[in-house]
Amino acid sequence: MTTKVIVRAEVEDVERWKSGFVTHSDLFLRQAITLAYWGAGDDKKVAACFDTTDLASFMAVMESPDTAAAMSEDGIVEGSVEIFVLDGLLDLSS
Repeated sequence: MTTKVIVRAEVEDVERWKSGFVTHSDLFLRQAITLAYWGAGDDKKVAACFDTTDLASFMAVMESPDTAAAMSEDGIVEGSVEIFVLDGLLDLSS
């Protein structure tokens, strides 16, 4: 089963974050991520939506020193990260 997780944060510089985000495949694979959507909004706010097949692994890696180092390297503002596990669905296709 796949779980969708949204991670939102503020960054020091959007272009720096974009450049760094795409280099973290090793972390994403450890989180059992199969697909990632990502983008930036106004005021240096960024978000990513992940599909993961193992929520426990996803969360454990999010709390790891490796992830903290990657976030720091990418210019994520400390204390700004928010995580949302999506548990509802509204299907408008029918």
